Amino acid sequence: MKKLKVVAVILAMSLAAVSAFSCSDKTTGNSNPNADISYIDPNQPVQEEPTKYSGGANKTNSDFGQEIEVNSTAFTLNSAVKVHDDQTGNDYMYINVTIKNKTDIEYEISSLNNFFVALDDSKEISSDVRTKIYALRNFPKCNDDYITIPANGEFTGFLAGGFIIPEGTDSFTVGFFPTLDNETNKSEVILAPVSAENISTDDSVLK
Repeated sequence: MKKLKVVAVILAMSLAAVSAFSCSDKTTGNSNPNADISYIDPNQPVQEEPTKYSGGANKTNSDFGQEIEVNSTAFTLNSAVKVHDDQTGNDYMYINVTIKNKTDIEYEISSLNNFFVALDDSKEISSDVRTKIYALRNFPKCNDDYITIPANGEFTGFLAGGFIIPEGTDSFTVGFFPTLDNETNKSEVILAPVSAENISTDDSVLK
C-alpha cells in the first residue's frame, strides 16, 4: 500500500511539473497574446484587383486620331458619335476605327472581343448587344460583327457594337486588343483617350 502511495505521489509531482513547464513556455518571451494572429498594416497600400477587361495586358497609349502599331496591327481611332435612344433613355457611343493587318493571315475582330471603354473612374465596360441591335436598325453605315481584316489589308468604318455610357459622360478611353488570328491573345492593349471635343452628336454620319 505504501508503495502505491509513493507511486501516486511521484505521478502527481510529474504532472504538476509538466503543467508548470507548459504554462511557462506559452508566456516566456511572448508578451503579445496575438502574436500568432495575422497582422494587417493599415499603412500598407491596398493591392488593387486587375481591371475587368484590360487586366494584366501590356498597355500602349495612343492619341485620338493617331495611328499606332502593336503586334503587327496598326490602329487608329477616327471618331466617336454619341446617340440618345429615346425609347430606352440610354446614351450609346459608336466608334469609327481603322485597323491595318500587317501579316499574311486574315483574321476577324468584333466589338465584344476586341474593344472596351474605360470611364474616368477606371470602370471598364464592354460592348452591349442593345447598341448593336439599335445600330443595325437605324444606321446602315455601321458594320456588323464579325469583321474580317484581310491579310496585308485594312478595315475602316463604324462598329455596330457600341457602348452604353452613363449620362453626362464627356470623356473616356477606348481600349483595343490587337489579337491577330488568336482571339484569346489579350496580352497587348492599345488605349486611345476621347475628350469632349472629340465626341460628335451628329448621327447623320452613321446613316
